[in-house]
Amino acid sequence: MIENPPGWRFLTAVTIAAFISLWWSSVPFPYFEGLIFGFFVWVPLSFYWIIRLCAAFWNGRRRLSMKPLLRWLPAPLIVLAVWGVIHLDGSFRVRFTLSQSSMEQYARSIIGGGGHADPGCRWTGAYHVCGRYVGEDEGVPPTAQLDVSDWPLAPSRCFAWTPDGRLRAEDYEYGLRHLTGSWWGCREWDGW
Repeated sequence: MIENPPGWRFLTAVTIAAFISLWWSSVPFPYFEGLIFGFFVWVPLSFYWIIRLCAAFWNGRRRLSMKPLLRWLPAPLIVLAVWGVIHLDGSFRVRFTLSQSSMEQYARSIIGGGGHADPGCRWTGAYHVCGRYVGEDEGVPPTAQLDVSDWPLAPSRCFAWTPDGRLRAEDYEYGLRHLTGSWWGCREWDGW
């Protein structure tokens, strides 16, 4: 039994872990919690797969054929695909591209309302964000900051949009990255 490839329950667990990893890496700066998730989920799943693979090789060492070996490939292929997408920033690029136009409409409405408006929280594309107006000081360009609310994580990643594309870097001491045009990705203090 242990020498057989892991079944559908294992592949379901790997797929769910893959989706969670892709979701948590689809913000301007990946969450630190993703490393903890990786340690407590990906490491045990990997050990389970490796132990079963070693047992299969040991028990079937006299009758190795290619067909049974192919049944072991889905899990490592999923892991390699997830690693590649995260490494190339693909999950963030896809989620941001799908959300960019609705986030820009929301950011324009925040800046149009000025510092007196309370924009609240809403879904803008694939991001649930809470907006606020930044820039009441002299010399600071008006900026709409959209804090990403990815449950169950604390909102510590954000987007900043300014009409002229300039942003004061001193306001974002924990991390700032230019995305495209007037968009910036930012990281706030997350307690870690």
